[in-house]
Amino acid sequence: MPPAVPFAVPYAVNATSMPHSTVWDDIENVAATGTRGLGLWERKLAGVSDPEVAHRMRAAGISATFCVPAVNCVLPSQIDPPGAPQDILARRDLICASIERLAAFTPEVVTIAPGASGDPDNPAGPLDAVLEVLPAIADTAAACGVRIGLELLARRRGSAVPSMHELVDVVDTVGRDNVGIMFSVFHSWSEPGLQEDLRRYASRINSVQVCDIRDPERCAFDRELPGKGRGVAPEIMATLIEAGYRGWWELEIFSDDGTYGTVLPDSYWAMPPKRFLLQAREAFDRTHAAALDILANREGRRTRRP
Repeated sequence: MPPAVPFAVPYAVNATSMPHSTVWDDIENVAATGTRGLGLWERKLAGVSDPEVAHRMRAAGISATFCVPAVNCVLPSQIDPPGAPQDILARRDLICASIERLAAFTPEVVTIAPGASGDPDNPAGPLDAVLEVLPAIADTAAACGVRIGLELLARRRGSAVPSMHELVDVVDTVGRDNVGIMFSVFHSWSEPGLQEDLRRYASRINSVQVCDIRDPERCAFDRELPGKGRGVAPEIMATLIEAGYRGWWELEIFSDDGTYGTVLPDSYWAMPPKRFLLQAREAFDRTHAAALDILANREGRRTRRP
């Protein structure tokens, strides 16, 4: 049976968390674990019928949440698929075509990112190139009735736009109402002043991806389930709820099994997907409950003040 969690908690899983399963497997496995949201990954839609995917999702009661284009970084990235173009305008055109395709699934957002180099000493750039093409991407999305979640990537991963206030500046420069911020626990947990930034900019966040942080991280693709490892997710979620976030909480786990060059002995990617999803759901449930406890304790401290 699915875990006993209130249906009102909008929990989803991104398909990038199960890189070796098909979209058909994802729909079946996500539904079997009582999850009601799936972030589609366009790379899994190669050679399949989009109307049939949409039909099966509706039949299973699953909404499309944070959908990922095949090429989702404006700047060239270490996670690009083989053969991805390096030219910025060519990448813009691919992203726009992906948005037009993914719009058929009525996603909560289509998620794109400025880009990250993987090296904090040599961050991705130039930012001017990102600013040049984002308006056309946003306008394509608006024409399709789609919102963009512009992902805040980590400074420690060589992000082109490493802080919340800098990403807000980018969004403001683009000047399109359908562009908001995708916040990732993984990418921002260690940023100075994070709690204050979440309170200040919560209204700009339209999507949140959750996981937790290994201690130590053994490679660049070594995420932990929410509430485990460093256990930073509950407090971050509590602050987002307190600041007014009411959208989907979408799990995204990268856990290298050799796909990116490191064979982690306890890789979640190497597990049977349904077992992984059950563990993930249970971890999220505990983390969400812990976040609510943190909120209650904060409220209790406030009411006890003279």
